[in-house]
Amino acid sequence: MLTRELRALLWFFASLAFGAGALLYLLSGNTDDTFSWTIKPPLTAAFLGSAYWAAFVLFAWSARQEIWVRARPLVLPVTVIAVLLLVATLIHLDKFHKHSLFGVFWIVAYIVVPPLLALALWRQRHAPPAPEPPRVPLAPALRAVLVVEGLVLAGVGVALFVAPDAAGDSLWPWTLTPLTARAIGAFLVGFGAAALQAVWENDIDRLAGSAYAFATLGLLELIALLRYQHELDGSGARGVIYVAFVVLVLLTGIAGSALSRRAVPQGA
Repeated sequence: MLTRELRALLWFFASLAFGAGALLYLLSGNTDDTFSWTIKPPLTAAFLGSAYWAAFVLFAWSARQEIWVRARPLVLPVTVIAVLLLVATLIHLDKFHKHSLFGVFWIVAYIVVPPLLALALWRQRHAPPAPEPPRVPLAPALRAVLVVEGLVLAGVGVALFVAPDAAGDSLWPWTLTPLTARAIGAFLVGFGAAALQAVWENDIDRLAGSAYAFATLGLLELIALLRYQHELDGSGARGVIYVAFVVLVLLTGIAGSALSRRAVPQGA
């Protein structure tokens, strides 16, 4: 069963992700005054806002589960994102608005989040085990798509994080700063890990939270592109590939969500 400590922490993380998503997605052109650091262009802020709202969906879905095994797929992506964002924060500490509540809160939050998560997971590990429900394996086609998406997301994310200037210029369809490249890279690695984790778990029921998150991410990214489509001017093939991949993420999320709602475990 999911422990009370982990459930409470997941709801806390969900509230933080929802708030960050609102500031970045709805106020993407005003990060000078309403966020922890200045993000330009606004499409970058909207991208990060989409990622936070997708994370909110994953946190909220996982917090509502009674059985630990259904919430377990969030551990790897959340840990990866939290740790990489902490590293990016420490590398670019001078870029944060340390004179504002937003900047101080970000710094403190990402210093505190990893140990809190580690403690809650330690408590969960020592909780009495519950019987695992029967698995409903993923369709081979869905597994193949998830493998491709996971490898692409993780690969691009690692490149942006390790070499933000070079990877940003060669891989990304709009201009990124080193800090925003690393922040985006952190989320891409995390979502890539979520896709690969779903393949490893090989259970449509455990995929549900990640599927809802992918659908949210894809939909919000497409809306952001409509809002700021001029930012892709001159991006050429990179822009086309980016849009196509976002559509694929959306369709994968929708398909996974639909299959998880229809799935009935063998022997249930």
